[in-house]
Amino acid sequence: MKFLRSPVCLVILALGSGCALLTKSEPVIPRYFSPESVDAPGPRATATGLELRLGRVNSDAYIKDRLVYRDSEFEVGYYDDRVWTDKPEAYVRRALARALFDERGVTQQLSGVGATLEVDVVAFEEVLKPVHLARVKLVYEIYDDRVVRLSRSVVVERPILASKGDAAASDAVQAISLALVAAVDAVADAAAAELRSEETAATKVAR
Repeated sequence: MKFLRSPVCLVILALGSGCALLTKSEPVIPRYFSPESVDAPGPRATATGLELRLGRVNSDAYIKDRLVYRDSEFEVGYYDDRVWTDKPEAYVRRALARALFDERGVTQQLSGVGATLEVDVVAFEEVLKPVHLARVKLVYEIYDDRVVRLSRSVVVERPILASKGDAAASDAVQAISLALVAAVDAVADAAAAELRSEETAATKVAR
C-alpha cells in the first residue's frame, strides 16, 4: 500500500477522478411518434340500427409510452429516444370508435343493457428477428348481461422497410400504423357480424 503515499500517484489519481467527473455522455433527445393517420375522416356511414358499448381498452403492463422492440420470443426492449405521443391503448380505442361508429354505422350505447366490447392490447411492437416487421395483437370479447358472446384474438404483421438512420424509426412507425388499422378493422368486422347475427336471431324468435 506504500504507493498510495507517493505525491505523484496522488496527483494522477486526482486528475483521473477529475476527468471522470468532467466527462459527460451525450444527452438522449426523445423523438415523438404517432401511428394515427393525419388524413381527414371520410363521411359517416348510415346508421344500421346495431348498438354496442365500447368498454375498457387496456394494454399489457410492458406496453408503455416508449416504443417496444422484440429481439426474440422471450425478450423485449425499449428505445430510449422513441416515444409515443399517447398510450398505445388510447390509439386502439380511438381507432375502434372510428371503425365502429363512424365507418360501420354502429350506434354507440352509453347506458342501459346491451352488448359490450372490451379489448386488451398484448402486442404493439417492432420485431427485429428473424424477420423485421411490425406486430399488433388484440384480444377481445363481446358480452352482454347474460353471457360472453364472442371471445377471440387477432394478430396482424406488416413488413418494415430496410432503411437506416432517421428514416428507420419512421418506417417502423408506419408499419405499426398499418398493422393497427388492419387489426382494428378485423375486430370491428367481427363485432358488427356478431351484432347482426344476434339481431337476426331475435327477429326469428319474435316471429
